[in-house]
Amino acid sequence: MSSQSNWYDRIPSRDREGVDAVAEWIRPIPWQQFVTLTFPWNVSEETADRKLREFINHLERKLKTRICFIAGKEGASKQGAKVPWHFHLLLTSVEQIPVSLIADIWRRLVGRSNSTSEDDDSVDVKPFIDGILGAEYVMKMIGSVDGDWCCRWLHLFNPAISYTPKRDHRFLRQNRRWERQLLARGYMEPDRYVPASVSKHIV
Repeated sequence: MSSQSNWYDRIPSRDREGVDAVAEWIRPIPWQQFVTLTFPWNVSEETADRKLREFINHLERKLKTRICFIAGKEGASKQGAKVPWHFHLLLTSVEQIPVSLIADIWRRLVGRSNSTSEDDDSVDVKPFIDGILGAEYVMKMIGSVDGDWCCRWLHLFNPAISYTPKRDHRFLRQNRRWERQLLARGYMEPDRYVPASVSKHIV
């Protein structure tokens, strides 16, 4: 992601309103990492989606906590020429997400497990810096037929985002586990879930 806004200026005016709205919606979330994930082969859209799900699931299992993310999927270049599907993501969690873990998991998923940062460009991780249009960059193709997006757990890190889950046994079990993690890290008071405190204290 470049700090220059040339790519932003090229977003059609009819789409920029949507890009700005989503960016404003997710801006209060204390994002840790800005990540770009690519494939070493011309991947199908279905395979790309499956690999992203596997990537997030592996991260959650390894860190034993929920990974909040928003991902923009792109399949065309700025000039309109078709390019392989790839993702730009913002990631955060109650745990610090190591750069090395992100890279190792993705490389294994795309068959580049023997690669190093010097000879592999399938994964790029940078610290998220607010104010240089990182959220807008992830969402820049939201209005294009060659773009899509998905997210998970945004409401846990921004209490202004409404969410009404199905309150079944699975949800209650997951919620108790999540509350125990917050309590252990001092992000909430006993018997009172305070999600806003997560965004105040995560660094």
